[in-house]
Amino acid sequence: MYRFVVAIFTVSTMVSVIYVADADSQFPFCRFGGYVHTLLALLCYTCSYSWASVDDACIVKPTHQTNCTKKYCTIVRQELVREHGKVATFLRGCEDKLQEYNSVVTDSTYKTYYRSCISDLCNDSDGRRPISSADPNIGAMDNMIIKGKPRK
Repeated sequence: MYRFVVAIFTVSTMVSVIYVADADSQFPFCRFGGYVHTLLALLCYTCSYSWASVDDACIVKPTHQTNCTKKYCTIVRQELVREHGKVATFLRGCEDKLQEYNSVVTDSTYKTYYRSCISDLCNDSDGRRPISSADPNIGAMDNMIIKGKPRK
């Protein structure tokens, strides 16, 4: 007879999963009486808006929060170039890999703001300005040595 218990609980931004089984379990990760696996979760606002939407709450006052297991909370704001400031699409979410890092890309149709950050609920801005809790390690891949004045 097998005894198998799975418990999942969340404390703040930690998501823990506990598996417990008897020593003769067929599950290799449970043979020694138990196993605990903890994932760090990042709490992010998640929502979307498109120009056809009537409700702009996603842009002005986000409320939907998600425990993400990704590295970054993100905002992508896409405005129409010809209608300055008119939002075509707006997305709040979480990602592991960034398409762009805190940049603005403009083409003939859209001006797109890409924003990302690494602390809980940090993606709460309108997306026009860079987020203050951005990852300080981005862009720090290379070091440059600049020669100074010679000593006298």
